[in-house]
Amino acid sequence: MGLLVGCDSAQIQPDHGSYATVRPSADYDIGPSHARGILVESLRLGERISFASSIDPDLNRSRGGGVLGDHRGLVPSMNILAAAQSAAAGKYDILGAFGVNAYNGQSAEKDEKSLAISILAFPSEDIARAAAAEMARADFEQGADNAPIIVPEYPGALAHWRPSVPTVGSWLTWKNLVIRVFAKVLEPRAELLAEVLTKTYRAQLADLEGFTPTSESDLPNLRADPDRLLTRVVQTAGAELNGDTGGSTFAVYGPRAFSLLAGRPSEFLADLRAASVSQMAVANNQFLRRHASAEAAKSEAARLPGTFDDDYVAMAGVASLPDVACWERKQPDKTIVVPSRFRCLVHRGMDLVILNGYLELDIRQRAAAQYALLAEDR
Repeated sequence: MGLLVGCDSAQIQPDHGSYATVRPSADYDIGPSHARGILVESLRLGERISFASSIDPDLNRSRGGGVLGDHRGLVPSMNILAAAQSAAAGKYDILGAFGVNAYNGQSAEKDEKSLAISILAFPSEDIARAAAAEMARADFEQGADNAPIIVPEYPGALAHWRPSVPTVGSWLTWKNLVIRVFAKVLEPRAELLAEVLTKTYRAQLADLEGFTPTSESDLPNLRADPDRLLTRVVQTAGAELNGDTGGSTFAVYGPRAFSLLAGRPSEFLADLRAASVSQMAVANNQFLRRHASAEAAKSEAARLPGTFDDDYVAMAGVASLPDVACWERKQPDKTIVVPSRFRCLVHRGMDLVILNGYLELDIRQRAAAQYALLAEDR
């Protein structure tokens, strides 16, 4: 740590370590890219997926969700698309896919209700219809006792269930999109399952109103980060776009899509809206929130620590930077490597950044570099 010596006083210069304090270029958004376009279209779909709690207030907890694949294909995961479903859809070119899985928080099978919704984009309406039929066929063939279910309000919907089992799978096309629904209710009654599908499709089609899917020819021209928010986050790894949900995520989310990744999506979205958050840049376990104003960001910086787990305790931040605050997670064995053992909030202007790490010196150096990066011209 060095000193800046003036005529009458000395000021501590923050230690940035080896982290850059000059914004890099947004190479990930230069030139056309089909792979980038699929990620951006997936996140656009995520902004339109219905919240399960708007269909059934009991379904207020998340079992996971997010981008379901990339230019290499779909990834069966997150309790949303099974392998047979992914393989069937993968026979066609997929331009984007996003899915969510919500439930009522009950662990006992007999008490559990759940609803999984995914939306997949294809090159045309005809291809979407063919993909929906193939997905329905592949799923139907998984059980010898599967039987069709009619959804009177949506005669084009394909749906089936296993009599005596309170679950249903269904597929409906809208423009070049396939809406896939899987629901579990408490009683194995076909009319009850049809009612759930009806409510889900009503909500989902309403949320898609006004949405214009991106054409296959325009897909490579989509930009992942027009405001270059990812360049405002201190770099700890390569700047390669990635929509995986985890430590390797490198993408910009809208507030709805990002909220669907939270444990309680509706509550999380309400908090983001109250804080006037318009975008979330996620870069390798670091999160930049863009607010409508500096005042909104400052207010959120004061509120957010109250939402941390009880086992976080405040610790010293970065000397001479009052807009940096840090915490340490209490744990018996400090040799255990936990990515969120240390956490810092860095606030400057309209941006608030959440940093996570497991080395005390490193998290402070990153926080100091992050504060400097936020001073760079937009």
